[in-house]
Amino acid sequence: MSVVLRRGLAALAFICCSSAFAAAYPTADELRTAIGVAAGVTRLDGLILHMEDARQAGVKLPLMAAGLNINTGVCQIYYNPAPEEGLTRFFEKVNQKDLPVWLNAIAVHEATHCIEQREVYIRGRFDKVLPPDVARDGMTLKGYLGVVKSGAVETWGEALADIASVLYLKRAAPDQWLSFAQAIIAMRHSLAARWPSHDTSLWLKNLIAEREDTSPQQSCFEAAFRLRRLLRPQ
Repeated sequence: MSVVLRRGLAALAFICCSSAFAAAYPTADELRTAIGVAAGVTRLDGLILHMEDARQAGVKLPLMAAGLNINTGVCQIYYNPAPEEGLTRFFEKVNQKDLPVWLNAIAVHEATHCIEQREVYIRGRFDKVLPPDVARDGMTLKGYLGVVKSGAVETWGEALADIASVLYLKRAAPDQWLSFAQAIIAMRHSLAARWPSHDTSLWLKNLIAEREDTSPQQSCFEAAFRLRRLLRPQ
């Protein structure tokens, strides 16, 4: 069974570059390529990604959604190339040359949710996943599900995924990662009124200010777990 499907980072795309070289709406091939890149990143952490066309699977969320299969330990990522009105406007402002990097970052963001779900639902590492202000003594899976349903850890989970995607960008686009990160911050902040639980801008501002280098050999996901706690807004 899949734990939960999470919508991707698609909204970040509208922050990008000049429409003179605007990208078309992502195709199925482009989305599969991006998920393939993310699969290479997660493989180092022992997580296998499986991709499927959302339209065929009956998944309605646009662009990308992901969830961990508890029985197999595989991260299921659904991709949806069917244009969605709001996202179409976003992608019209993406520079074509930057599109692959953005899609890769979105796929890494989605895969990060599976990484976190694995820590909880398969490994039972509540101490690693829960925020410091949530009681963890005697925590059970049922108790954790109650915390999730309360909404208390939604921003916490989005922060992990955004941090991991920025760490990926630092390695994949070292000359551009800062502008990409600033674009994500601007997007998260500008949409805070609409999606307040997804506003991770303060975490990412702290990440930029920290300028901490991580070893190329270190998992960006493990680094994200550590940095999420270290950079938590006060």
